[in-house]
Amino acid sequence: MALAPHYTQSGGSPAISSAGFGLLGCDCGGSVLIAGYEARNFLGIAIQCAACGRITETPGLPPGAPAPPAVLLVERGADNPPSVITPETVLISREEMDRLAMLFQPRSTDLDPHVISDALLDDVEFQQRRWTDKPLDPHPAGYRQQALAWAVAHFRARLRDPDWTSFSDNTDMVAAAVIAGFRDLFASWVHHPLFGAMVNTAAAQGFSPHGMAMFGAAKSLASAGNRVVFVPTDGPRARIASFQVVRGQQDQLSVAVTRFDRFEWLDGAEATPQAVRAAVLEAMASVQGSINRLHPGMLVLSGGVSEGPFDQLLIDSMGAALRSHGKRHRGLAALCAIFPKVGLTGRRREIRFGYNFYPRPNRNHSIGGSVKIGSREDHMGLP
Repeated sequence: MALAPHYTQSGGSPAISSAGFGLLGCDCGGSVLIAGYEARNFLGIAIQCAACGRITETPGLPPGAPAPPAVLLVERGADNPPSVITPETVLISREEMDRLAMLFQPRSTDLDPHVISDALLDDVEFQQRRWTDKPLDPHPAGYRQQALAWAVAHFRARLRDPDWTSFSDNTDMVAAAVIAGFRDLFASWVHHPLFGAMVNTAAAQGFSPHGMAMFGAAKSLASAGNRVVFVPTDGPRARIASFQVVRGQQDQLSVAVTRFDRFEWLDGAEATPQAVRAAVLEAMASVQGSINRLHPGMLVLSGGVSEGPFDQLLIDSMGAALRSHGKRHRGLAALCAIFPKVGLTGRRREIRFGYNFYPRPNRNHSIGGSVKIGSREDHMGLP
């Protein structure tokens, strides 16, 4: 049985009028189905010709093209689909929506092993140079300035010691988090049409855990069942400015990811409950210009590589901050923290990697049931 069209033409007039410069006609030659047709505004939309009864369907998103940030879902057989389309409106069919959701979904990598070896480090250096056109500095300034170059140099030295077989100190674990985080970025997102902009974004921060935290947060929210859309900057070396969680057909919830490195390894400040809570409140205040009642969103704190009980201290501080100041930040749907986590497998020089994402909803803001924030247990990349 043939599927019903999204639009049925009535008489000789176009079924849809848009603001483009083209025409979409039926193959019978007797009808203009869309006046002002631009392919980017109509993804998988089926229109039935009044003259011959034939159904013409517009193409889906071309390979390699970025997903549109906002779409209007049109169901087949709809009673009153929009007949006049603005230049900003993108109509999409249910089938195309489902196809794109699967196409751009981040890949699961929690079980991928990472065995530190010269061959693995060679591949890291190759991929970094391939995508940035710049080699890694062989004499990096340090973790905070050049995290990936520092981590590669650290393990090159470790591998020259035949007795080194495992990760014996905090420096090993931090370097492992950077290397595995870099590889996880590629394994999770390399198929995405905006991957080049993702690499540019992470490279600008030396591929540190903070530089890759946005993509870990997007992966966590996507894995929870949300549709995420990245917003790139303009220009030849585009970066990812932010990302959004799409609610319903067109509504979006912005997600801001910010560095929260004041207490981070190696030389961070002492993490007392009072100091961490004050830093959380400061971070909340810093995004009020972009996240507010008119522009609701979520704030993600990138904690970097933490030591000891800092994860729980930050989570408790976020809860305290929302209880005391949640009403002042009604536009803040949720306050979250993200940390890269490395797990030892017991095998020689082998680790696993994941992100632990801790969401705390703001009870003073109604985000609606279409956003699946989940609990901390839903986002534990590694136990």
